[in-house]
Amino acid sequence: MDECDLGAITLTRRATPTRTLSVSLPEAVAWFAGERHSDRPHCVSPVLLTTATVLGSRLPYPKRQRLKRFVPALVGTANDGQDERRSLIAMDWLVRVYTPAWLRLVPALDLAQLSLTEHSPVLTVTDAAAALEGPLATVHRVAWAAYTDTLWDRHDPPRSEVAAILSRVLSSHAADAAVAATLGIAESFLPLCGRMRLAVEQALLVATYTHHGGAGSGSVEHHITTMLAPTAAALEDAVIELFGHLIEATVPADHGWLSQDPVESARHTDNNRR
Repeated sequence: MDECDLGAITLTRRATPTRTLSVSLPEAVAWFAGERHSDRPHCVSPVLLTTATVLGSRLPYPKRQRLKRFVPALVGTANDGQDERRSLIAMDWLVRVYTPAWLRLVPALDLAQLSLTEHSPVLTVTDAAAALEGPLATVHRVAWAAYTDTLWDRHDPPRSEVAAILSRVLSSHAADAAVAATLGIAESFLPLCGRMRLAVEQALLVATYTHHGGAGSGSVEHHITTMLAPTAAALEDAVIELFGHLIEATVPADHGWLSQDPVESARHTDNNRR
């Protein structure tokens, strides 16, 4: 197999021991670039390689195959001087797309999520912290009010178990690839990213009990997975689009993320139907 025929290969979730027509995304890039079989091709930037690895392992099969179109553009991104910019773009996406997408599942957080989706681009970690300050405080207040509701104490399983399930389910989603993409600013952004993730988990804990009254009948994990599925699917499409922008180290033109984000488009469609 001398040349990589992108139309013939299948992208796998994980690295493979030998080069066949079934390879992971990084291995496909190494093949396309003429490197030896490896899931750590020398020609790809560290930020993009980390992002590609997480994205390829989390996306469902059909959507994972859509990543093949990025293979040629990934070649030659190593040492191109754009990794910090890529990480800032991913941070902006996490603040203005990822976080409000989950907050929308709680009606009491409508203003908080709108303040993020309608915020101007966040270009520094300081900008991100300022943009998130009010919404995260609102999430904390709403969650605290829910936690102190004695009706919650009657639900089984307890909140701690539901919170653990939520954390596990969220950690399996493809949108986490955007967190991996912040590698270039990890030292300064990681604490804020942790606060943002905690707020998302708090909001989804409220949503779980609001929508289902606790576990109810059947598995609570099934309830959670079902509740999160539409947003998770929309964010899969959005993070694939983000990956293309990370490779090019550019942000969407005109209206930015809001003009292309599937979650935002779905919200506008629902509003127009009312």
